Amino acid sequence: MRSLIAITLLAIAAIAFAQRVDLSAPAVDHDMIHELNSDYRTTWEAGVNEVFVGKTLREIKDMLISRDFFEMDASIPEKRGFNLSLPESFHIDEKWPKCKHEIRDQARCGSCWAFAASEVLSDRFCIAGQDAGVLSPQYLVSCDTSDYGCQGGYLSNSWAFLVKTGIPTDKCYPYTSAAGKVDACKKTCQDGSEIKFYRAGNYYLTGSVQKTMEDILKNGPVEAGFSVYQDFIQYKKGVYQHRSGGLLGGHAVKVVGWGTEDNLDYWIVANSWTTTWGEKGYFKIVRGRNECNFEGQLITGLPSKD
Repeated sequence: MRSLIAITLLAIAAIAFAQRVDLSAPAVDHDMIHELNSDYRTTWEAGVNEVFVGKTLREIKDMLISRDFFEMDASIPEKRGFNLSLPESFHIDEKWPKCKHEIRDQARCGSCWAFAASEVLSDRFCIAGQDAGVLSPQYLVSCDTSDYGCQGGYLSNSWAFLVKTGIPTDKCYPYTSAAGKVDACKKTCQDGSEIKFYRAGNYYLTGSVQKTMEDILKNGPVEAGFSVYQDFIQYKKGVYQHRSGGLLGGHAVKVVGWGTEDNLDYWIVANSWTTTWGEKGYFKIVRGRNECNFEGQLITGLPSKD
């Protein structure tokens, strides 16, 4: 009986904690920015990100997804390592400069899962010498019926869709869900021409930090899902570690490299919140500590050779 009461009290406390986030509050929190920058323990710099000026935390939450979407099927294989010698720092744009793609804007739609997956596959096609251009996140949002459009999507489901069906280019099927509305799936390109699909040949979990780094070095970026707190919205530069603020939701991103700053190992990550957020659209997050569960669900795939 006592254990049941204790569990109930813990559940109530967890709910109360979750409710502390006032979603009507401004996304840009000047008090939090000041506190973060005044704390010597903070390993990154907070500031005003133009993309969130005038927006509320509710609008930010609309851009995020449930952390439940990070759950992975036990049948998904984990890639074996390559036993590569790893450099202290690495960025895919330096090794494959012709494959660099622009930072994008998911806007007010919880479509990060589609952006991250399509961007990873776009890069990997180019790296493999099969340049497909920029692939369409909108096709995943509108046509992947195993996921939920602007309400989020399972990272593993989106990769299964990329293997089974594939996606067209962004030019053929451009992004239309910036306002949170999902159009019906169309069978042709926007100009009425036939869709050419680009598929993944497989998908897999990269496993450990070491194996993930080896995979990035050999094949290109991977996708990560992680927990987003209020302080992350204020990130400007440096190596992010969660310091303050409540949980807002989950987010999916493209991991493009790594490095070390002031003896702190980090990942280099491309976001989908425009170049006015963070370090021109990128951020660094602590590597090797599973910060915000960042290393808990690293997934990627190889382009199909068909």
